[in-house]
Amino acid sequence: MQFGDRLKQQRKIKELTQDEVAEKLNVSRQTISSWENEKSYPDIKSLIALSNIYDISLDTMLKEDNGMKEFIEKNDVRKNLIGLICTAYSFDIFIMFLYGIIITNPSVIGINKFIISLIALFVVMIVSLINKFLNKIGFKNFDLFGELFHLNYKWSNIISISFLAILATAFFTQHLIIAFFLIVILETAIVVYYLKNK
Repeated sequence: MQFGDRLKQQRKIKELTQDEVAEKLNVSRQTISSWENEKSYPDIKSLIALSNIYDISLDTMLKEDNGMKEFIEKNDVRKNLIGLICTAYSFDIFIMFLYGIIITNPSVIGINKFIISLIALFVVMIVSLINKFLNKIGFKNFDLFGELFHLNYKWSNIISISFLAILATAFFTQHLIIAFFLIVILETAIVVYYLKNK
C-alpha cells in the first residue's frame, strides 16, 4: 500500500478528519491532504507524530513506498546542503552591507568598490546555481520568510521585496543604523531557518 493511502486509511480507522489531524500536528489541512495525495511528504518529526496518532509503527507506515524512501534520501541531501546555502546567503548579506557602507561613506579608503561588487555578484551567482541545482533534483527554492512565517509564495515575495526596498532606502539615505538593524534581523532569520531545517 502506498504511503498516502495508508495515511488516509489510518485516519479513517481512527475516525479523524483532516482538520483534526492538522490541528494535532500544528499544520494546515491542505498539508494533510497533500500528504494523503502524495504531493508532498511529512518530515521525520511529523512522521513520528503521525505514527503516534494512528498507533502504527514507522516501519508499517513506510513499507513498500518508494516515493517516501526517495523523499527521505533527498531530504538528507537537502539537509547537508542547507548549511552551505545559509552560509552563502549570510555572506552575501554581509557583502551587501559592506558595499552599502562603502558607497554611502566616501571617506572609506583602501577598499576597491569594484572588487566588492564582483564578490557580491559572485556570491549571488553561486547561491542562484545552488538553488537551480536543488530545483533540478526536486527541492523547493530557499524561501526564508515563507518557511519561517508560514506564508504563501505571494506574501513571502511581497515581504522580501519590501524588506530589501527598506534596506536599500536606508543605505541611500545614509541611515546606517537602520540598515545595520535590518541586516541583524536578516542574519538572525537565516540562523533560525538553518536551525529549523538542519
